[in-house]
Amino acid sequence: MRELNPHPPEPCVVCGHPTAVEKQTCQYAPYKGKTLLISRCRHCGLIRLPTNVGRFAKDINPQTLDGELRGLRNATDARPGREFHMAQMAIDIIQDQACEISFFGSGTNRDWQWVQHRYPRLKIKLVDLENMQDVAHFEPVSQATPSRIVIVSEVIEHFEEPAAHFKHLLGLLPDDGIMICSTNIYDGGNVSAHTYPFIEGHVVYWTPLALGITAVDNGCLVDFRMPQVAFDRGWPRKRYVIFSRGVEVMLRSHLYFGDHPSAPSEG
Repeated sequence: MRELNPHPPEPCVVCGHPTAVEKQTCQYAPYKGKTLLISRCRHCGLIRLPTNVGRFAKDINPQTLDGELRGLRNATDARPGREFHMAQMAIDIIQDQACEISFFGSGTNRDWQWVQHRYPRLKIKLVDLENMQDVAHFEPVSQATPSRIVIVSEVIEHFEEPAAHFKHLLGLLPDDGIMICSTNIYDGGNVSAHTYPFIEGHVVYWTPLALGITAVDNGCLVDFRMPQVAFDRGWPRKRYVIFSRGVEVMLRSHLYFGDHPSAPSEG
């Protein structure tokens, strides 16, 4: 890794502190040898990877790492996937089976159908850049309306404008609502030893402090929990990031984890 010295350094978009620009080269397959220019905040640790842009593909080669991961976490006809378990956890926490629930950035994933079958009184909305599933209950991101439950799985690492995009996302959260995001959290270690930030389309690698600042700036509380898949598959940096504006909702979340050693996820 070699630190570069831009003149002047751009301030962090989350906390406003100085950043440093570095080159990082991945050490492990399937991205071994891939080199990216990264921006690292010297205060909150937020890492941005502005050249690692990508686009969502409806059809993806299951032999690629991204395809394999999507296949593991998305629903099939035989079993639900991660978003079902995230939604079920949120329902258990707020004890409301008849509220509005938004699945933000689900793409082609059909976990919402499993949720609809299990909780028929819920009002389900799919929020995305385009209506990839051709459903009537779709809302474009720019016109999305608040829901008491918002499920955001493997999305926030794609935010090219982290502060602005998160502000819009948290705008979907009412005072008595809960938002659960799934992502990997940067632990301050050697970036080149992680494959996650080198996956195409991952343009931001969040830290707990960066997400904490983002929460406070948007009037929210935040908590971090390890999903079961982190233990089962040896993914130590995988987290559910739980947001709410309400102290009572967060207390209910803490009580939930008093009875559950980990957050539910795909098997």
